[in-house]
Amino acid sequence: MNHPLVKNTFLFIGLLLLQVLLFNHIEYWGYVNPMIYIVFVLVAPYRENQVPYLLLSFLLGLSVDLFSNTGGLHAASIVFIAYLRSPILHIVFGKNFEYQDLNLMSYPFTKVLSYTTLMVVLHHLLFYFLEMFTFAHWWVTTLKIIGASIFTITVCLLTIYLFSNTKK
Repeated sequence: MNHPLVKNTFLFIGLLLLQVLLFNHIEYWGYVNPMIYIVFVLVAPYRENQVPYLLLSFLLGLSVDLFSNTGGLHAASIVFIAYLRSPILHIVFGKNFEYQDLNLMSYPFTKVLSYTTLMVVLHHLLFYFLEMFTFAHWWVTTLKIIGASIFTITVCLLTIYLFSNTKK
């Protein structure tokens, strides 16, 4: 199971199943649920050709949309953060990943937390503003973004650290 294609296939299917079967049914305070499928974007191997990565992100988001009946919100949000991943990696980690593997375990926790937080908050900003599609209820939208971001960041970090390959 060390081949990247096999690992990414299991990751894709596992995160999709976890999201639609478990995490979509967890609602804190009536409207906040963690979105674990974002981990796919966070830990996917970095490649120079971003097209397959963006297509897989779109397919994952669309699959979650089909099971969640959200009409493209997940697909738009995950493609948005997948597209912005390269500059965010450069900003947070301070180096270019074009010809290197992305191993989050080799970086300090503060950098991984910054990277995860930035990606999750950007995802949730787009997701919840598209969901409301108005700025009239910006206070409710902001509370949803904050609440969902806290829970999603926690679950994503736990997932990354619990299921990462710590062998070097």
